[in-house]
Amino acid sequence: MPYVEYACEGRLLFRTETTEGSQFVPRVHEIVVIDDTPYQVVDVEYWARRMGATDRRFVWPTVYVIPVPSEEWALRLERRNARPDHGKPPVRY
Repeated sequence: MPYVEYACEGRLLFRTETTEGSQFVPRVHEIVVIDDTPYQVVDVEYWARRMGATDRRFVWPTVYVIPVPSEEWALRLERRNARPDHGKPPVRY
């Protein structure tokens, strides 16, 4: 079973198991929240590794992330909040 690895600042954070048919790999510049801490994806590398006795190769993506500063995360959350509704626009016809 292939894996997706997540690494930050030169160390492996964790690895998730996936199926061959559905590997979820975040894109560069996406925000990933790990243990309630926001991280930004800066790079994704794909490695072909042998797995099992059949010498079959699987592609293991390694997702490199960096922590997002708390001030920047607060600004992003503030921009995501919906604006208050000021009613419907006037009928012109």
